[in-house]
Amino acid sequence: MAGRGRGRKPMSELIDWDGVAAQDEDCKEIRGYKLREKLREGLFDDNRETMLEVMTGRELTLEYLQRSGFIKPILVQRRDDLGLKMPPRDLSVEGIRSSVGSRRMVDTLDARTQKIGSMCLKDWCRYWMQDPREETLNGISLEFSKTKLEHQVTAPTIVRKIDWVEKAWPQHLKEMQEDAGNNIEDMTYPKVQKFVIMSVANSYMDFHLVFGGTSVWYYVLRGHKVLWLIPPTDKNLIAFEDWVRNKNRRGFFGDMAEGCFRVDISSGQTLFLPSGWIHAVFTPRDAIVFSGSFLHSFAIEKQIKISFIEEAIKVPERFRFPFNTEMLWYVLERYVTCLSGKSHIDLPEDVKIRLRLEKGEHIDPNKEFVNPGLSDVGPLVPSDHVHLTQPEVKGLMLIVYYLHSLPMEMKDVPVIIPDPVSLIKSVRTIVETHRDDCPEKAITGQYVLRWTEEDDVEEDYKSKKIIPNPTDFTARLPDNPRAGKAPPVSRDSGGMEAPRRRRARCGLCPGCKEADCQQCPACRDMPKYGGPGRLKQSCVKRKCVRPALPAAASCFVCGKDGWGAVPDHRRQPPTDVESGLMECLLCYEICHPACVPGTGERLTRLPNSWECPKCVGGGDKDE
Repeated sequence: MAGRGRGRKPMSELIDWDGVAAQDEDCKEIRGYKLREKLREGLFDDNRETMLEVMTGRELTLEYLQRSGFIKPILVQRRDDLGLKMPPRDLSVEGIRSSVGSRRMVDTLDARTQKIGSMCLKDWCRYWMQDPREETLNGISLEFSKTKLEHQVTAPTIVRKIDWVEKAWPQHLKEMQEDAGNNIEDMTYPKVQKFVIMSVANSYMDFHLVFGGTSVWYYVLRGHKVLWLIPPTDKNLIAFEDWVRNKNRRGFFGDMAEGCFRVDISSGQTLFLPSGWIHAVFTPRDAIVFSGSFLHSFAIEKQIKISFIEEAIKVPERFRFPFNTEMLWYVLERYVTCLSGKSHIDLPEDVKIRLRLEKGEHIDPNKEFVNPGLSDVGPLVPSDHVHLTQPEVKGLMLIVYYLHSLPMEMKDVPVIIPDPVSLIKSVRTIVETHRDDCPEKAITGQYVLRWTEEDDVEEDYKSKKIIPNPTDFTARLPDNPRAGKAPPVSRDSGGMEAPRRRRARCGLCPGCKEADCQQCPACRDMPKYGGPGRLKQSCVKRKCVRPALPAAASCFVCGKDGWGAVPDHRRQPPTDVESGLMECLLCYEICHPACVPGTGERLTRLPNSWECPKCVGGGDKDE
């Protein structure tokens, strides 16, 4: 069964069957079915083998998405090569509160009534610690971008490669976002990329669609999840729409739909859910899940179809994808720009004047606004014909039809696209040009939408922010052998741990050997080029791809450096012997592998990097 791994208990042994039975008795008049029966072993297993793709992180590539169209759910059982960055597995709800803020509101779902409410994180922590809990609530969504927790979480690489928020939304607008809240009036971009879901045992969320037809990545940090998945066929979507409209609906929708199957997900596993899949979720044990929603070019048809369904069933605006229509305009503009080199973005005159006053007459205000600092290294206009996938070609035309169908007051044309009619004409030309593109030649491994020619989104493990004290994120479980060995706290950083040791440049990669471009924001900020020196960052062209641990780094257990000597920053490291230290890319502890019990997982992305035994195996002890 998908979701079972080596050494893991069967899901049937993790379920509190008495608790489920008690909830069934309490909800029998509301649901019209017993959840206990739907959780029986072997039920809804028939379609899993054909409908679920199980693969490794290395296999999940852009070429795969271009070939398959990302139409089936994907389960990755280990996060190797996914490019994910996560907090330690013993992250506590109190730790989330301390890094997000006590006053932040979290949406909750009553497992009995399926009614949505909300409470502040301070009250949610109090509820989480109750034993027994008076009611069963599910913390269904808390978007935490622009908070301290943001720097502990990085979405999978494949998501960052295709996410429209990263590839089409003007990046200057994203950088302008300062508020950490989720009030759309304060947003400058669709703030949907990083969610934390906090689910208590026996919580259940009935069948639903993800807002805006977005696809979802879903990583279980701790706990377990049971999902029932239904493919988004026309018949199933029509049935779902009718089911939602029925205010007195009873029964398990999985029994009414075609192709429903069940997936069990354990800690450390990642599920990628395509656009439009209808699903329900049950939580057998307290669980913490990190996820993110994203729109992309391989599911435009489904995304638009879900938008129509949301309108038909009158989904409230606060539960829809923010700036959905504006995003479609930006996507069209980016396709035209990347394929033809013709930009349809033009700032209002007052903004142009302000930018020229701030940055000089020589700058192009439009390029500075959309993607500041990259105006001279943007994507080259292809000299040869670029083949698009059929979902892209069809999707572009469907976007045009969708925008045309909207009344004038709902078209939401961005102010920086002053001539939308001309843009639509350019899109029609592109569609006509690419109508007969070869599907095989479209499998290039490169996304058409990109800001630069390389547009590298590979994992950057160097945090630009001070990393919160691990004690803020640790529940200090009694079975944690290192619960009392947290590193000392620096008082200079306001009660937070000083940044982990900065990795040194390798001096060998192309980035290290590259000269400053003198054009990017980091260069313009440097004092040697006349800047104020506030950013203290290297040139965008000089990123080291294999930064090494500094010679003075030491083991937190024995205190020796990578060569068994007393650390001395003045001593040059040996050139013929590699450092024996390893840095955990989850908890950032540096140690000799022999100094800690257990076996970690060595990684090849960075020298002297691994996932330590505590982070690899600590999440399953209480499961």
